[in-house]
Amino acid sequence: MFSRLAARLWRARARRTACHGKYAMSALAKGERLNKSWTFIMAVTCDILIVGGGVMGTSIAWHLAKRRCGRVMLLEKSYLGAGSSGKSGAIVRQHYSNRLTASMAQKSLRVYEQFDAVVGGPPVFTRSGMVLIVNEKDKAGVEANVKMQQELGIDVRAIPAQALADIDPNARLKEDEIAVFEAEAGYVESVQVVASYAESARREGADIRLGVEVQKIVTKGNKILGVETNEGRYDAGTVILATGPWAAQLGKDIGVELPVQACRTQVALYRRPADFGRRTAVYCDFVQGIYFKPTHGEMIHAGSLAGEEAQNPVDPDDYNEAADGAWLPGIRQRLSRRLPAMHRSYGRGGFGALYAITPDWHPIMDRLPGLDGAYCAIGFSGHGFKMAPIVGQLMAEMIVDGKAATLDISALRYSRFADNDPVTTPFSYGVMG
Repeated sequence: MFSRLAARLWRARARRTACHGKYAMSALAKGERLNKSWTFIMAVTCDILIVGGGVMGTSIAWHLAKRRCGRVMLLEKSYLGAGSSGKSGAIVRQHYSNRLTASMAQKSLRVYEQFDAVVGGPPVFTRSGMVLIVNEKDKAGVEANVKMQQELGIDVRAIPAQALADIDPNARLKEDEIAVFEAEAGYVESVQVVASYAESARREGADIRLGVEVQKIVTKGNKILGVETNEGRYDAGTVILATGPWAAQLGKDIGVELPVQACRTQVALYRRPADFGRRTAVYCDFVQGIYFKPTHGEMIHAGSLAGEEAQNPVDPDDYNEAADGAWLPGIRQRLSRRLPAMHRSYGRGGFGALYAITPDWHPIMDRLPGLDGAYCAIGFSGHGFKMAPIVGQLMAEMIVDGKAATLDISALRYSRFADNDPVTTPFSYGVMG
């Protein structure tokens, strides 16, 4: 017979569980005592379990919950957006160098434009337009890429120096430089996007649990059974990894080599001078090797386009979250060459953040090989936020319908690296996807 204290503890634990669960007494509860106390082990059961509470995980949770495909649960070991998502610049552009990624960005932009109506919560999108700048030597590549994007219905065009001055009076363009303007581009408020996806997923019936760290994926033969966490066992027939920089660690548990490296990137912040004028556009400036965008508080958020992050692998649980003091002045100098008024800007420091980089800088959206019920949406290599709405939809299609139907994403399959068929880009001046 249970003691009154043990019974109360058992009932309290049961009340915390939103999913229906199966409660298994340990051997101790069957009669053995340890330190004169009872120990109980609870295995929570759900149908679909998502690991990771960033923008990908919450988008997937919302799309699955809307499909009424069973009990959907998301586990996040820290808090929502604590990894890459909460520090993202969250630039939303359609300027990509292949039709698939351009189409993914295009469909996601349409969601962000009316996010409050489609998903819920406050509006998140600010339209600023985006200016891409390259050297004259890249003219042929840019013209071919712009033509492809225009065929997809993207509002993008090459512009002369005077047109750039009309768009942004602060900008300067040299004679041997080419500017391309994407009128519909902008940026979103990253933290609010994640919060709104999570809240809307909850309204649709999803269970989102914070502070629950997945420590191991549980399998039997070639089938997924669930996960082990710091709170015990969670049983699920379907598990989706949306773990960003932590993906490779969990893959090792099940013998799957996930080619995703956690890397440190940096962001610089500058307060614009008071006479700067109206807000500037988003820039991808390949001549200066930087991107930058306006953000709240009359600030400019800037970072590198050189891809050096791949040379800076880190432990995602233990990395420098401050910007390097020696790195910040160089970003200011390059920013001031494009926007001369920014040489009078006010430095506000910066921060270190995380990218999850694959060998071809493109994501993996697929079933995990040799495992029934295991999926992943990982390795977005700094491009993920602008694609999150369509990623959630495509993963829901893959899991519920058996195949992603809205777009053909076979190019993003797990096996492409073993097949020596990586996603490539014709751009010689940087990774544009």
